[in-house]
Amino acid sequence: MPDTPNYYSLKVNIRDDSNMVYTMISAVIDPVDIKTVKYDGVASASPLVLLPIRSTFQDFYNRVQRVVYKGDQLKNITKSLQELLKSKFGSESFLEELLHYMDHNLSDRMDFVFIEIHNRTAGNSNPKLEVHFELIDPTEIQKTTVDEDEIAKKEAPPPTPIPQASGFAIPVDKQIVQFRFQLSPVNGVPLSELNDGDSVYVRLMPGDPITNGVIESLELKDESGTIKQIPAKIVNISNNKTFSEVVIKINEQIFGKIIEEENSVKIKTFDSNQGAANILTSVASPTASVVKSKQKKMSSDESFQLMPFIIMLVLLAIGMMAIFVIL
Repeated sequence: MPDTPNYYSLKVNIRDDSNMVYTMISAVIDPVDIKTVKYDGVASASPLVLLPIRSTFQDFYNRVQRVVYKGDQLKNITKSLQELLKSKFGSESFLEELLHYMDHNLSDRMDFVFIEIHNRTAGNSNPKLEVHFELIDPTEIQKTTVDEDEIAKKEAPPPTPIPQASGFAIPVDKQIVQFRFQLSPVNGVPLSELNDGDSVYVRLMPGDPITNGVIESLELKDESGTIKQIPAKIVNISNNKTFSEVVIKINEQIFGKIIEEENSVKIKTFDSNQGAANILTSVASPTASVVKSKQKKMSSDESFQLMPFIIMLVLLAIGMMAIFVIL
């Protein structure tokens, strides 16, 4: 490892389209004292938060702060990510490993390190990684090439009333879960072209007690920790010029409501393995397992009640055979 007063500037972008998790990680590492000078990370459900990988450390750091300030982060995943980064970047052995990879340009091993971090915080998947590191002078830590304040001004939309849901209200006795539409950029249907009654695929977003309970009751989390997509029916959609308010029904008991900010996104309505989204033949309600259990119990009870008659018939048959033999 070269004896240099320079610092390593490290930036990582992780694109997990299957789980709709997009993560930014950045750090400045002192290779001489083997310590982390500064670091941060955030996970969001929007790929638009990601900066070009060759932006500066301070660009990444500022973007992370703005994502958190706007509330655009996935709170639970971001919390887990930041706790793990605190542990990793505070560990001398981890830093020695990372510095060895950077010194020898071992990009494959660098990718493995950050895929492992992603899988531990967002669930196992096959994300796309971009990793960039470079030596910088300590005076360049705060160098920026992206004006976040100017971007914020341009992004700020004019005041727009929230679209009304055409009088539709979710019944008070129903469960309301958090979800995201499952996107399909190639074969999906633009949100603006969907109507009430159309069926789509969605993915529940864990975090609140109701959604967590539904994920558990419907057994939507596989062994790797990934939340499975499920079909749902649109029961109300109210379109604005740039965004839509959508109410979906997963079954008779479970509903969801979302304001989708991009009307142009293409929503998945067909799966090659599962066919067209159809809530009537896909996901059972939480009571389905109870009904199924009752049916099994009824079948068992009926068999038990028939047993005496079966025994009597067997004994009768044996007696008749004995008489026949005697005669």
